[in-house]
Amino acid sequence: MSSEMMKILEMIQEGKLTAAEGMDLLKAVEEGNAQKESGPIYDSPLLLKKELSGDRFLRVRVVGEKSLKVNVNVPLSLIRSASKLVVYAMSFVPADKREELEKKGLDLKDLDVEGLARILEDSLDGRIVDVEVADPTEGKIKVEVYVE
Repeated sequence: MSSEMMKILEMIQEGKLTAAEGMDLLKAVEEGNAQKESGPIYDSPLLLKKELSGDRFLRVRVVGEKSLKVNVNVPLSLIRSASKLVVYAMSFVPADKREELEKKGLDLKDLDVEGLARILEDSLDGRIVDVEVADPTEGKIKVEVYVE
């Protein structure tokens, strides 16, 4: 059994995770290990790009009148996988910091990171955010966030 799996089981035993959360994390670890063992080996970035081309992406673009400022493309499958790790990582936030966040109105237990990933992947298509700003030095700047 891997050290990640042992840590998850310890966290269930200590009450830091529910049994259901622990099972989800164990499944994610198993899927990750299976993908490592049987996944494709990429000899070049072109092969990686070709493999990912069937995936949908969360895209963030910031374009000024003069140039492209930001261009981020994140595969939704990566967001889905990362969401499981975020749930796991939140359990390591110290109690005093959790209390500090709660006083500011943010309860980490209420964050549904996996739900957000599901919404991005299953429900959204097309433009999510579209903002135009007039900057005195850069001119018109356009911010777009969309799923494609």
